[in-house]
Amino acid sequence: MKKIFPVIAISMLALAACEKGTVSGTVIDPFTGKAVELPTVYIKGTVFSSQKIPGGLPDGKFSFEGIEPGTYTLEAGKGKYSKGKAEFTITKENMSATKDVYIYSQEVTPGLYNPAAAEKEKKITNNWAIWQPTCKGDVFALRSKFVSEVENPKTKKKEKKDNLLPPPKDVPANIVALYKIATSVSSPVEATSYPIISESAKKHDCGVDAKEILLVPNLDKGNKLESGYKSDNLYEVKGTLLNGKQLLALRQDGKLVGLYYLNAQ
Repeated sequence: MKKIFPVIAISMLALAACEKGTVSGTVIDPFTGKAVELPTVYIKGTVFSSQKIPGGLPDGKFSFEGIEPGTYTLEAGKGKYSKGKAEFTITKENMSATKDVYIYSQEVTPGLYNPAAAEKEKKITNNWAIWQPTCKGDVFALRSKFVSEVENPKTKKKEKKDNLLPPPKDVPANIVALYKIATSVSSPVEATSYPIISESAKKHDCGVDAKEILLVPNLDKGNKLESGYKSDNLYEVKGTLLNGKQLLALRQDGKLVGLYYLNAQ
C-alpha cells in the first residue's frame, strides 16, 4: 500500500526550510546617547547593506531581513566618524535579533570621559600628568609636590616655585565612563582602581628626590572594573569605585596607558 504524506506536513517542512531571520537596531553616538543620522550599516561578508535602502537611514535605525541562521558581525560608519561593530546570532529557535552599533566623531581626543556629564565637562582632563614620575618596573605614582624654577616677569630672575598636586576629580561611585585610547591597537583595556598610600620616594625608584612624598597605589587592594569594547579605539569602563580618593589605572597589554586621580562620592 502506497503511503501518502499529508499536504499540511509537507507545507510545514517547506516553510521551515525557507525560514530566515531578521536583525534590527540603531546606530548611536555613545557620547551623546543620540542616534547618528544617515550612517552606513552592513553585515560583514554578506550582501546586506543600508546603501541599498532608498533614502538611507535618516534616524539611524536599520533592519535587515532574510538572514540565514549563523553568527554575523554588523559594521557601521559615517564620514568623520569612527567605525563600530557588533556581533549577533540568528538561530532556528530565535530568528530575530536586536543589536545597536556605536560610532563617534573623530574629533574626540584620547582620554577618559563621563558621557552623562554636561557637554563641557564630559572629558575628565588629566591634570596630574606632570606630577607622574617615570618609575622603573611596574610601579606608578604621583608626586604630592615638586619644586621648579620659573622666571619672575617683573625681575626677570629665576625663582623657586612649589607645584602642588591638583585635587582629585569628584566622580560618582557607580561609574560608567568611556576611555579612548591613543593608538589603533585593538587589545582590550583593563581598568583597576587602587586606594592610595603616601610613602617616601626613597622606597621607590622613580627618579625623584628621595625626600619627596609620593602617592602610590595599594596594589594588594585593587578593585577591578568592567571594561569592554564600545567602538573602534573606544572602551566602556563601569563598576563601583572604592570610597574616597584613589588612583584609576588603565592598562593595555600590561602597559599603563592612563592614570587618573579620583574621589568617589
